[in-house]
Amino acid sequence: PILIATLISRPLGFIREAVQAALFGASRLTDIFIIAYNVPELIQTLFFSGVLSNFFVPIITRYRNQREELSTVFSVTMNGALVLAFTLASLCYVTAPWIMTVAAPGLTGGDHDLAVFLFRFMLPMLILHCLLAVIKGTLDSIDHYAMPEYAGVFFNVVMIACALLLAGSYSITSLAIGVVGGSILQLLVQVPVLRQKGLHYRPSVGFAHPALHEMRGLVLGAIIATAVVPINAFVARAMASGLPEGSVSALAYAFRVFILPVSLFAVPVYTVLLTELSTAQHQGEQQRFKDQAATGLSLLFSVALPATAVLIALATPITRLLYERGQFTPEDTLLTSQALIAYGVGVLAYGTSQVMVRLFNATKDTSTPAFVGLGSIGLSIGGNWLFREWWGHWGIALVTSVVSYGNTLVLYGLFPRRFGPLNESVLLRRL
Repeated sequence: PILIATLISRPLGFIREAVQAALFGASRLTDIFIIAYNVPELIQTLFFSGVLSNFFVPIITRYRNQREELSTVFSVTMNGALVLAFTLASLCYVTAPWIMTVAAPGLTGGDHDLAVFLFRFMLPMLILHCLLAVIKGTLDSIDHYAMPEYAGVFFNVVMIACALLLAGSYSITSLAIGVVGGSILQLLVQVPVLRQKGLHYRPSVGFAHPALHEMRGLVLGAIIATAVVPINAFVARAMASGLPEGSVSALAYAFRVFILPVSLFAVPVYTVLLTELSTAQHQGEQQRFKDQAATGLSLLFSVALPATAVLIALATPITRLLYERGQFTPEDTLLTSQALIAYGVGVLAYGTSQVMVRLFNATKDTSTPAFVGLGSIGLSIGGNWLFREWWGHWGIALVTSVVSYGNTLVLYGLFPRRFGPLNESVLLRRL
């Protein structure tokens, strides 16, 4: 179900990006929108969607056969996340000018003011995606993966419609309208599924449940581990904002293409894998745990290596086919394809690092990925500054690949020391 949903959602994501590229190109307007959009996305990933996938599923899996208790844990988590989301959204609204200055120091004057406006306009996304993250984690724990993944389909459809229908009247704000409208629809389509699965939300539930106490013990490590990818992306965009016009957009368009093989195969693998690994760990079945880990990593090898070759060899024709129309010029194609080659080098490492993090999380060890992640963030900051000076925007993209390889190798080296070997001979043969 996840693969089918991804096969529908990701092409729609490309259509959305293609529509955006045709309407606005790789311009200063798209740079501003991408920066304003990615900051609330970073916050919700940091505190909700990524974090919940890292520690919520391993904990809630034990209640999967007790619907009433599962509903209680679901409600407790939903209430806590909702309070935190409203608090963060309010704080972000007040401090928006300062946040946009940090996020894009290269934006000044009217560009900075537009970024602040768009950022504030899209803040409801933070709250809506917070609720969606709790729903997704709960449904994943009972092996229902389809509807949370189909949420992306509804989001993309609304964004495409808003861009096509409203761009003439509202310019770049049409994309922000699509973000909020798509987020609302994403949440609403989950409600019937929750009812069908016998899950009920109770707004009056307190915060004293044992599951919540267990989550509190893991949350800090999960936040730090989850922060690696979005913070590195945040730093990259901030660095790129000082480069020539269109650099931020080129990185964003290239990353969309780069992430396709990861989304098609790595996301389904590690989404299902986390639930299965958590169950095996909870039941003390260590051999089953290792076999599932080997299977998940092997699937990534079989997809990531060919994807790397394709993205590097065909970066320019792929970019031209997907984006070069309307306001998206051949110069934009050159910028985007350069970034795509640099990202493409890291397909294997990017997907594998996500699986390695989930191996640790399934054992309820969130601190090890957190410490490794802190080192990765430091490496990314230094690398972005240095590579930007040498190679401009595509040097920034290359740092993402280098950091992903470093993160993967360190995690893979640490895991056997903590929990025993992972059938290395089988993994090496399959690689």
